[in-house]
Amino acid sequence: MPAEVLVMCSACGRPQTAARRRCAFCNAELPEAPLPPRSPQAPEPPAPSLPGVSPLALDLGNRRALAVNDAQLSFQGRPGGGPTLDVPWNRVRRLEWRTRPYFEALGLLAFTALGLFWAPTQEVRIMAFVAGVIGLGLAALYRHHGLRVELDDGTRMEWPLGMALKGSAREGRLTAARATLADAGRMRGVPLAGPDA
Repeated sequence: MPAEVLVMCSACGRPQTAARRRCAFCNAELPEAPLPPRSPQAPEPPAPSLPGVSPLALDLGNRRALAVNDAQLSFQGRPGGGPTLDVPWNRVRRLEWRTRPYFEALGLLAFTALGLFWAPTQEVRIMAFVAGVIGLGLAALYRHHGLRVELDDGTRMEWPLGMALKGSAREGRLTAARATLADAGRMRGVPLAGPDA
């Protein structure tokens, strides 16, 4: 059974799942979850090098980054910087690259519905319609990328890699990162699930 990692909210002191970015009770930003300790078993074998796989350092913007080398995966996920989470390859059991449309933009359709049916003026109705078109366009043109890392003890970590416009240079960098991660995982016997993996 996978272990759920909890963090304590520094503002209200209530426990939260580490997958959340903000506290469910007071909306304060949650601290980065520490990597859970490995259960005491046999000593860890040294990590074999990955011939033919070049290290990757991907700048995700806003001082966030994903790095892959022959020893570990590293993720700095807090916008504006913060501590780096390093995961040794010998702890990684499975990787999943997740790509989905930018569904959050469809929230603008609620404004469209309110504006079209309850707006007091024609100008507000037009603005509501334009907001709906923008929301549909954003959902169709942008994709959200994320990486799920499953550890040997069943712990699952979600690493949000950010959004990218389809066909953009940023999406090209994310696609190249996915290919490098797939190669590195293949050399380690760690499968990478997801689109085009």
